[in-house]
Parts: sequence; C-alpha cells; structure tokens
Amino acid sequence: MKLVLPIAGVGMRLRPFSFSKPKAFVQIGGSRGVDHILNKIGASLPKKTPICLITGYKSVQIKDYLEKHYSEDFALGYVEQTPAGYQGDVPFFGGLGQAILLSKEWYENTPDVPTDKSKEDYCLVFLSDMIPVKDYQFILDALDDPNVDGVLGTMIVSPEKTQFYGIVETDEDNIIHSMVEKPKHTTSTQAISGVYAFKAKTMKRLYAILDQQYQAHLQAIKEGKKKKIEFQFTPGLQQLVEEGFKIKSEPFMDGILDFGRPEALLQANRILLEAHNAHLKGSIKKIEDSVITSPCAIGKNSQIIRSVIGPFVSIGKNCTIEDCNLENIVIGDNCTLQRIISKMSIIGDNVKIDSIIKDNITLGDNSFLLEL
Repeated sequence: MKLVLPIAGVGMRLRPFSFSKPKAFVQIGGSRGVDHILNKIGASLPKKTPICLITGYKSVQIKDYLEKHYSEDFALGYVEQTPAGYQGDVPFFGGLGQAILLSKEWYENTPDVPTDKSKEDYCLVFLSDMIPVKDYQFILDALDDPNVDGVLGTMIVSPEKTQFYGIVETDEDNIIHSMVEKPKHTTSTQAISGVYAFKAKTMKRLYAILDQQYQAHLQAIKEGKKKKIEFQFTPGLQQLVEEGFKIKSEPFMDGILDFGRPEALLQANRILLEAHNAHLKGSIKKIEDSVITSPCAIGKNSQIIRSVIGPFVSIGKNCTIEDCNLENIVIGDNCTLQRIISKMSIIGDNVKIDSIIKDNITLGDNSFLLEL
C-alpha cells in the first residue's frame, strides 16, 4: 500500500488563513485539517506505510510539522512541485495532474511494507482539503473486487449543483463510463470528491497517460494553442476509462467535507464535531465559572473563564477565553479572547480580540481586534 497526498496549493479560497500556513493546516473540528486526514487514513494501515507528499507552498512548514507529528506513523517522502509562475508575489502551480505525475519516480522506487496481501499493490491518492466524515476504508475494500481496476470516491450533490463539479456517469454496476467537467446537462449526481484508489497495473498505466498528456499540454502552450498553465488530472482518468480499465464510483455516503472555502469551513466543523460526538479533550488548563455545551473541542493547555461556550465550538491549543459567549465558531492556537460575544466566526492562530460584540468575524493569523 502506498499513499500520495498532493499538498502544494496556495489555498487562495482560504485567504486570509492561508497567508501564513498551508490550507491543510487550518483548524477544524478540534484538529488541523491535515491531522484529520492522516489520522483517518492511518487508522487502518500498518506503521510506516509509505506516503509521498507533493509539496510546494510553505513546504518547509509542512515538512517540519509532519516530521514532528507523523514520522512514527508513516514513511514520509517528499517531492516538490515548483511554481509555474507568480501573480504578484503569490505562486501558482501546474495543477493536480502535474502534481501526481511528479510522484512517479517515488512510486516506482519506494518499497512497500508488509501488509494485507490483497492490498499490497494498492495506491491511494487523496487531496488535502477534503475530510471524510468517517474514513477511507470502504474505498480500499471496494478495490478488493478482482473485476475492478480502480475506485473513485464520489459525493452525491443536488442536481442544481452538478454544474460546479466534475461528474461521473456510471452503468448499473457503478462502473464509470464517462467523466464530465462542470456539465450543463447530466442525469448523474455523483461528483468527484478527490479520493482515488488504483491497483498497480492501473497506476503504472495512469503515470504513462499523464506523462503523454503533459508533454502534449506543454507543446500546446509552446505553440500558443493553450494559455492555461494548469494541467488537469481528470483527462487522464477519462483515458483510463476509454482504454477499458474498470474504474468504480464509490460514494462517501456518510459525507466528505470540502473545507477549502471559509463559508464551507464552519459547516464542516459542525459536522465533524457532531459525527465524533466531540467534547472536552486534551489536558485543559482551567475551566472556571463557565458553561460548555457539547459538541465542542477544546485543545491542550487552554483555559475557559466566566464564559458560555458552544455548541459547535472548536478551540485550539494554548488559548485563553475569558468573559465570552461563543457559538458555532472555530478558533486556532495561541489565541486570547476577552469580552467577546460572537457566532459564525473563524479565528486564525495567534489572534487577540478584546471587547467586541459581532457575528461573522473572519480574522487571519497574528491579528488584533481591540476596542479603542
């Protein structure tokens, strides 16, 4: 079993939170996004399962964090996706297709670990801004079918939202026969969710397809036939299907959460807290004269004083919350909130707020909001 996690993107939709950290490091449901993802995938895999992280934006920060927290759980490998260019001082990258193609050499030269023989030659590719409510195990179980070459995790969306997603169309056995990017008309409601599992023969062919398509992509740019730098992944999957590979759609029936936008983050936070029946956790420093309504998650060494907290509140580590009334709010690490009444707010790391009554606050890392 091998894992590939593209984590290079800037996360423009998550500004201001991604100014100072990768989008996967945003706090949600009591943990960083990347913690939810790696803990869920690691729960059913042997220690030292090899994982390739395709890094780019904030790559040093990513490596330092993962080496500190996950070096005992995974055999960590890294490939860097260099920027394709810059908009001002903000880098942009060559797309998901290029990111996955960059993992080819790592995949071919990295030994697997002893594991369940049926899953020994599997590769799971998963994105860094999509969190399954439960886990990924059913995707791997579906790949056990000897008649299946690959599995795409999908999510069911409402018919009016299909135009915003990559949509798969399947036969009666849920085998994909076509993929359409943001279709104007479709009878399918199965949207690609950013989780892909392949057997070894499929992965080998996929790399070859991506390589061929990428060279054609670069040539088209050189000849002025194409202006868009981003190299997509979906056309490679479509070619697999056209060549006769049996790729199955498996919906995340319990949900998979896209937290790549601020407006989606609070909803995802609420769902995760409910699903995990979250309550006080960690070594909390102090709770004094306060009311906590679950589900809530409060991080290590935080203190709550004369406050009403919850429901659906996620508070990071080393925070001080004093004389506050907070509901449906996400707060990062090392924050100090005093005399605050707020709902539906997202607060980054290292933030100080004093004497504010306001809903829908959005503050990035290292911010101050004080009454003058």
